[in-house]
Amino acid sequence: MVQFTDLHYGEVILDDFTMYVQKIILDLEKPDLVVMTGDQIGGGFVSTSFWGKMEWNNTVKEMVSRNIPWAMTFGNHDDLGYFSRKELMTIDKSYPLSQSEFGPDDITGVSNYYLEIHTAESTPDEKEVAAVLYFLDSGDKGCMGHDGWGCVYPDQIEWFTEVSSEFSKKYPKHMGIVLFHIPVPETLEFWHTNVSYGLKHESDGCPTYNTGLYQAMVDNGNIKLVLNGHDHKNDYCTRSVATAPDLWLCYGRKTGYGNYNPVPPMYQGARIIQLFNDKSDGTTWKSYIRDQQKAKITQPLHQPDEILTEKCDT
Repeated sequence: MVQFTDLHYGEVILDDFTMYVQKIILDLEKPDLVVMTGDQIGGGFVSTSFWGKMEWNNTVKEMVSRNIPWAMTFGNHDDLGYFSRKELMTIDKSYPLSQSEFGPDDITGVSNYYLEIHTAESTPDEKEVAAVLYFLDSGDKGCMGHDGWGCVYPDQIEWFTEVSSEFSKKYPKHMGIVLFHIPVPETLEFWHTNVSYGLKHESDGCPTYNTGLYQAMVDNGNIKLVLNGHDHKNDYCTRSVATAPDLWLCYGRKTGYGNYNPVPPMYQGARIIQLFNDKSDGTTWKSYIRDQQKAKITQPLHQPDEILTEKCDT
């Protein structure tokens, strides 16, 4: 899988550069699936229906031309312009290669759904699930009436817990991956208190109120990987060795050129996720960053610094 995040299509002069990055990554990696973790477009630049549809087409154009399916969740910028989240989901689902889905109508957000990945031996008559991708809508600004960034709400967590528990009971060796845009507060905490891998060049834009999503993922037992975006100068992976040593929280690498950008030698790119399935060990994963310079990045080790005064950026 390739994770594109923060493409920010819509700032016209920069769109060609963003498309170039997608071309480089897709041609090098030849993924089976692309996942997009929010801010596909800079909605604030989209003032007409024609403009919005054109920019969404730019977002998926390189996957369409290579016949690569994709699935996405929304960020805080996508619906700032002409289109609502529901209208953007309708546009995305109009492409045959889109695997995106509307979530339940009675919970917060639009892009709450799951996508099953089956084993190679799976058949229509005897389905075997290797992994489940859980897409969650983390909103935009404000969480449960608190200042700061958006979050995954309790009703979404309740839905996620119910659905993921059923998969864990039925397929105990499968792997769960949770994808959303805005990082959970624990991501920042674990960077300072545990060994991490990757770069952190800005404050984490996480919600100031904790709704308990991380704990719900820990309680499930089969969730092994979280993929988020949002902070354009961060790409690190971290975890809590004490709480859940097998559950990693990972930023993607910013893909697009819109909005603000990483500073070289940190270049635009994507996170690559490889899944491996073994009947005895179940599903495992590996990941690395591929950047626009075509480099395969080995992410540097970061030792815990115990700086516990840093708070989520608002």
